[in-house]
Formats: sequence, structure tokens, C-alpha cells
Amino acid sequence: MLQWIVVAALVYVIYYLVNKYEKKLNTLNEMIELNKSEITTNKELIKTNKSKLDTHHEKIEDNKKKIEKNQEVISKIKE
Repeated sequence: MLQWIVVAALVYVIYYLVNKYEKKLNTLNEMIELNKSEITTNKELIKTNKSKLDTHHEKIEDNKKKIEKNQEVISKIKE
């Protein structure tokens, strides 16, 4: 008899947890639907910013090379 009580309690706990999880999923889906336009806008902004970072990364590499050359020239002048 005790076994059936334990089984019934476990079934109830599982049912409760599944319902709680489904409610959270529904709430998250509603929030995503409400913010869908902002999400797409942010994705577009991320893409544009990534391209800007790539451009600036190349400029930084060029500036680094120029600085290294200038340091070499300065060290030669000091000698």
C-alpha cells in the first residue's frame, strides 16, 4: 500500500513540475513575440557593428606596424 502512495506522490510531483515548466515556456514565448521587432533590429545592429569592428581591426594593424617602424627609427636615432 505504501508503494502506491509513493508512486502517486511521484506522479503528482512530475505533473506539477511539467505544468510549471510549460507555464514558463509560454511566458517566454509571449515575451519573444512582443519583442520580435526589437530583436531583429538588434540583430541588424550587431551585423553593422561587426563589420565596423573588422574595418577598425585592419586600421589598428596598420597603425601598429607604423608605430613599430617609428620606434625602430627612434632607437636608431638615439644610438
